[in-house]
Amino acid sequence: MGKPPVRGKTSPYGFFVKMCYEEHKKKYPNENVQVTEISKKCSEKWKTMVDDEKRRFYELAQKDAERYQAEVAAYGGEDAMRKRKRAKKDPHAPKRALSAFFFYSQDKRPDIQSAHPDWKVGQVAQELGKLWKTVPQDTKDMYEHKAQNDKDRYAEEMRHYKAEMQKMGGALDHFDDEHHGSHVVHVDDVGNPLIN
Repeated sequence: MGKPPVRGKTSPYGFFVKMCYEEHKKKYPNENVQVTEISKKCSEKWKTMVDDEKRRFYELAQKDAERYQAEVAAYGGEDAMRKRKRAKKDPHAPKRALSAFFFYSQDKRPDIQSAHPDWKVGQVAQELGKLWKTVPQDTKDMYEHKAQNDKDRYAEEMRHYKAEMQKMGGALDHFDDEHHGSHVVHVDDVGNPLIN
């Protein structure tokens, strides 16, 4: 495996919130922490603090930025960070199962988009989320049933897919449509694929 990813920088406000959270946990160790409540209180407090009170958090953020720069340099610089890519997905792997909410969204998205053609994707998604919370239980059950069927489909397709991979020797990085998926790529080392 490669080097571990570099943890991002923490802002002064991020350090402040972390401190508030830790202090709350010390004062009330047996209480479940409501993140939204603490976040709201932290935000209100941060807005009323003077620069002198915020200074230590800015100093912590500066030290963290230095740590980040050192880790990035050790990793190989910003270019190396950008070049790190996700593993390619097998285009022939089964499509993941959809949730009940996703099925609901597929049905209702066109209605919302036609009612609000100027809305951005995020606004449409927010509206779908609000509507989903108000959907009657029998309607939700219908979508849950669709989701369960899709989950069963995915599980079955994955069983077949994994069996195919084992038949191919388990060294399958991707399929080729030609020859009905019999094209196997073994990667012995990066940049030197051996094609069978």
